[in-house]
Amino acid sequence: MKLVVFDMDQTLVDFLPVHDEAARRLFKEFFGVNARLSELDFSGKSLIENFNELARLKNIREDAFQGRRKQLLQTYETAFGESLPRNATKYILPGVKKLLNGLSKTDHVVALYTGDSREIVNQVFRATGLGRYFKFRFYGTEVESRTDMIRLAIAEAKKLTGQRFEGKNLVVIGDSVRDVECGKAFGALIIAVATGVHSQEELREAGADYVFGNLRDYRKVLQAIDR
Repeated sequence: MKLVVFDMDQTLVDFLPVHDEAARRLFKEFFGVNARLSELDFSGKSLIENFNELARLKNIREDAFQGRRKQLLQTYETAFGESLPRNATKYILPGVKKLLNGLSKTDHVVALYTGDSREIVNQVFRATGLGRYFKFRFYGTEVESRTDMIRLAIAEAKKLTGQRFEGKNLVVIGDSVRDVECGKAFGALIIAVATGVHSQEELREAGADYVFGNLRDYRKVLQAIDR
């Protein structure tokens, strides 16, 4: 039995066009500037971190941004939902459903960690049907860091199973060098997928145990998890 923790954006799904449209609308409305998440190296960061970076990039005054940050996040969730199609299965990345189906037939505990908020994850999972595969979910707007999310996942999985997940019995799957760095902090088995902004070479150099171009060959990914 292993604890398998997935990142969401650019690992399981690609909603970057939806995020970009929501960011464009809100930064224009709140601050009068054109801004998109795709202008940043956004992978492996929380929405709040990315908003902060966008504000600095666009030379928005710190006090002006901080004064509206909470309202910005709440309005962003609404804008994201308005841009999200009711059936968004086409945004699921290749191999993801087959991989998750395969994991559902094992005794592995599957969890999600993401920089997104709870509401955005709920919207994504309603539109894609992926929510049923995850025993636990941890959100970047509620937990300080990715390593803290992993600690919480380990604690919750231990409560559920009575087993402590450490070393290679913990698996981290993500698309960014920050996912790799997070996994390394725990001595985890790290599976990186180059479906985000970081290349296979960058992910390999960061120290991933396995690097895939995408999750299409899900059987090889399942084999990597079980090794």
